[in-house]
Amino acid sequence: MALFEPKFSITSSMAANLMVIQKAATIVDTLPLPTSLLKDLQKQSRESTVLLSTKIEGNRMSEPAKRQAMYQRGEGTDQQEVYNLAKALEFLDDCEKRGLPITEDLIKKLHAIIRVIPYGRRPKASEYRTEPVQVGERNHVNWYLPPEWQDVPQLMNDLVAWVNSPACAALPAPVQAAIFMWQFLTIHPYTDGNGRTARMLATYILRRAGLGLKGLFVLESYYDRDIDAYYDNLQMGLHHNYYFGRNSADLTQWIEFFLRGLAEVFSEAARAVQERSSEYTRVEPPLLRDLDPQQRIVFAQLAFRFNWLTTTDLRRLLGIADRTVRGKVRKWIDEGFLVPRDEHAERVRSVMLGPKYQKLAQQVLRDPERYRYLLR
Repeated sequence: MALFEPKFSITSSMAANLMVIQKAATIVDTLPLPTSLLKDLQKQSRESTVLLSTKIEGNRMSEPAKRQAMYQRGEGTDQQEVYNLAKALEFLDDCEKRGLPITEDLIKKLHAIIRVIPYGRRPKASEYRTEPVQVGERNHVNWYLPPEWQDVPQLMNDLVAWVNSPACAALPAPVQAAIFMWQFLTIHPYTDGNGRTARMLATYILRRAGLGLKGLFVLESYYDRDIDAYYDNLQMGLHHNYYFGRNSADLTQWIEFFLRGLAEVFSEAARAVQERSSEYTRVEPPLLRDLDPQQRIVFAQLAFRFNWLTTTDLRRLLGIADRTVRGKVRKWIDEGFLVPRDEHAERVRSVMLGPKYQKLAQQVLRDPERYRYLLR
């Protein structure tokens, strides 16, 4: 069986949505939010992910009942589905902290957490299905016959090899996530829980690439608005049998749909952050309010943690090139934001806050908890 080599084209709409996605990510990453507010927003997003993902899969529990089930293990299958998904999010948090790549072992452990087990002991890892399955009702528009179970191990091995390959790494992370999600759902490696697992892994790919938006976006919200469009774009009008075209399908339509949805939910998250951030920056001292996002990062470090920073420190702190740092330092010195630590040195190697910003730092430190959010 051939290795997985996805077929697709990069269209103008994909390129436009990739720019929207990156712009939204930059806004969320740079605008200040108090830690307490950020944690509240993250909690809301996690709960929405669980609520909507289980809704997409047919769980009809009420929203209040689902919210309760997230934090308390229940006996029924619907309650277990909700609780398990909340635990799966925690599992991926830990995986992200440890920098773990997507492997078959990770997938199997994730699915074992998500899987609803009516009785018996829960395994640490879910093995792939060992029986044929059918998705949807026979002859329905979204009816689908996945590959034979004997082919699943090789198909999954190929998919995991692809997602860790140089060819995949060369693609924008949102395109990687779109392709991985489609192929996972097409292989349908388990009898149940494929949709929840696939969406979580797609989100994990984005998070590992630095597009996690601090946990403030909910991919499922886009699909929930038009669930028929979600399934139609997964199907793409292909034959219901995997072996009659799906194994070599052009994925352009699906990727366009995925990126369009991602751009929409990313933009919504960015607008929410802008609104909430402005509520706090509006009452800041004017000198602080006028700082750009990079200056705010530097100011926070010099106000709370250090008396001075080297140009190497600034490069690492801001994640920019050495030449760019030197240009910014010159500009900031001219504006009075920074001053050279050694005013007699021929070359500026370390800097301090300028006089008026030192006074601002002293003002901030008189009420440190109020301004702690500057440290992000």
